[in-house]
Amino acid sequence: MRHLLSAHLVREKWFKINNMLAVRFCLLWLIVSLVPVYAAPGDSLDIDLGDLDALMIEKKRFFRFGAGGYVKNETAYRFDEPRSFTKIRNTLSLNMFADAGQFAHFYASGRAYYDPVYDLFNYETIAARTRRDEKEPLVFIETLKNEEDNNVVELREFYLDLAMKNIDLRLGKQFVIWGVLEGIRIVDEINPMDFRELILLDLLDYRIPLWTAKANIYLWDNDLEFLWIPDLRFHKAAPSGSEWELFQVLEKTTVPDATNPLFSEYGAKITRKLFDAVVSLSYFYTWDDYPTTFRVISQARLRSPEPITELAILPTYTRMGILGTTITKEVRGNILKGEFAFVHGKHFAIVDKDSDNDGFLDSDGEYKRNHLRWGLGYDFSLFGADFSPAIAQWVLLDYTPDILTDQFDTTLNLFVRKPMKRHSAVFTLLMLHLLNFKETYLKPKFTFNLNNNFQVATGMDIFTGVRTQFGRASSSVDPGGLIDVEQRAQFLGNFKENDRVFVEFKYSF
Repeated sequence: MRHLLSAHLVREKWFKINNMLAVRFCLLWLIVSLVPVYAAPGDSLDIDLGDLDALMIEKKRFFRFGAGGYVKNETAYRFDEPRSFTKIRNTLSLNMFADAGQFAHFYASGRAYYDPVYDLFNYETIAARTRRDEKEPLVFIETLKNEEDNNVVELREFYLDLAMKNIDLRLGKQFVIWGVLEGIRIVDEINPMDFRELILLDLLDYRIPLWTAKANIYLWDNDLEFLWIPDLRFHKAAPSGSEWELFQVLEKTTVPDATNPLFSEYGAKITRKLFDAVVSLSYFYTWDDYPTTFRVISQARLRSPEPITELAILPTYTRMGILGTTITKEVRGNILKGEFAFVHGKHFAIVDKDSDNDGFLDSDGEYKRNHLRWGLGYDFSLFGADFSPAIAQWVLLDYTPDILTDQFDTTLNLFVRKPMKRHSAVFTLLMLHLLNFKETYLKPKFTFNLNNNFQVATGMDIFTGVRTQFGRASSSVDPGGLIDVEQRAQFLGNFKENDRVFVEFKYSF
């Protein structure tokens, strides 16, 4: 018995020694495998197992991990009739990253939000539907859904960066920004827009991220960028029936097959410094993020007593290409920025035109036209404030009067930022004026930084203009009768009664 116990103790001691040797061998193998990352050519590899602590510290520098995020409350109150709280949104945003030296970087972010305003107030009041419907032409007065912008959980970004000698790869869900003018989309048409609150969201919040493969190749002072986007998404309309509803995508809209690589979106861009300016040239083969509403049957045929069996509306997403260029140049300490694009393949709606009187609209109610886009901005400082005025314009080529869109469509932008160090605050003002539509959006905002983590902001959203008017309206003289009204398409003016004041609380961690 004593012999067996002694033998057992010997074997146990032997196993412990072997385990210690095995652990040391594994650590040695790991260290040797990582040393080439740290050691310069010609360095000797004199390793002492007693220096494991120092090497573990070095390993921590090689592998890094971090996480953060914020919690945010956004509360808005509409002070035009019917007065109401329209938003009490509570958002949790989380992000994380992991680095393996300078060679690989992983990043992910997501958010979830809930808005109790729909539990506390009547939906019809929040959406101001009664006030809106009493002024709408008959064509818009239909049974609307009570769709809420609520209970949202979404993955925003999820990508892997791989860095090689002259190539950077980013694979995954991401944003790609090609423009140089903030808030103006001329070349910057990669990510579609989220219109759940019209254009009131922050710059990244109103972009919809896409699953994308992006490669940057650096050759001869050039940055060559290539995109492949198999993730086909389009502009997201505001919830149906909500106060920000402007357009809706019909269920019968023809959508391209995202599983077919031929229907993917592709892009290429080259950027370099030229004559003390940063210049880029790009081409993006994409889909129009607004569906083209092909209309087959003319108004005359619709009004005829004969039965109609043909489909009258055929909304379809169509292909288009954007050849663009940008320039950024310092001028006497200020920044001059410009964008220019030639767009081919986009469709524009026409009036009710039936040249041969066969009951069907010419060109299915849409003309395919090329058009130009250009924009110019200038950033400068004055009286301790930063000013960024800009002008942008669309110009339709081969224009004819039967196209509903104006040949020239001009937009004026102004962004002002004034830091107030004494109060740890920043004042900003955003102004957007659509010259053709004679309508304006103003957003003055104060942001107070109470400490490094806690931020409070307050401001207003103000709209001016007139409303869209299509179709026929109810007659005020003849009950049940209809009258023709002036036909006009508007954008910001549709929301002139949505003026509101807002406050935001944000805690970052």
